[in-house]
Amino acid sequence: MNPYEQLLVNKELEEIAKQRIEVHKKRIKLSEELERDFDNKDLQNRIIELEEESQRLKKKSEALRDNF
Repeated sequence: MNPYEQLLVNKELEEIAKQRIEVHKKRIKLSEELERDFDNKDLQNRIIELEEESQRLKKKSEALRDNF
């Protein structure tokens, strides 16, 4: 891989990492809210969605690393 391609991959990996951090922050906040309102199905569903998003981003990141 040439340096330019490596730079592009690194930038994309950095963006994915930032997105994962934001997803994690949101998940923590919702988990704290859920502790106060344990029966809130909307919060539970949103946390599940965020976890799925985090896993999707993780797989995308791994695929990028594996391909280069």
